[in-house]
Amino acid sequence: MSPSNKPLRSAKQRSVRRCALVASVEVTELRTGALLSARISELGVGGCYVDALNPFPEGALVGLRILRDQGVFQTKAKVVYCDSRFGMGLAFIELTPDQRSILENWLAEIVTQLSQVS
Repeated sequence: MSPSNKPLRSAKQRSVRRCALVASVEVTELRTGALLSARISELGVGGCYVDALNPFPEGALVGLRILRDQGVFQTKAKVVYCDSRFGMGLAFIELTPDQRSILENWLAEIVTQLSQVS
C-alpha cells in the first residue's frame, strides 16, 4: 500500500496526549542492531514521535534513548506507524518505574513551562 492510500493518524486517535518536545534520540532496531540518530518532536506517557527520513518499519521493536540536559530516558518501544517521508510513532513497552519517573518529570516540566508562557 502506498503512503498516499494510508491515512495518517491524527492526535485524536492517540490514547494519550503528547507534548511538543525537541530532543536528540537514538533508536536501535532490536532485530538487526541498526542505529538511527534523530530527534523527537512529541513526547507523551505512552510514546513519542521521531522525526526521521528513513524510519524503521511498522511493527519493528526498538531500543530508545532520549537525551536531554536533564538526563537520559531509555526504554523499549514498538513502531506503531510510520511515514517514510517524515518519521515514526513509537509506543513505549517494558517501561521501568525509574524510567517512568524520568518521563513523568520531563512532562511535568514541559506543562509547567507552557503554563508560564500562557
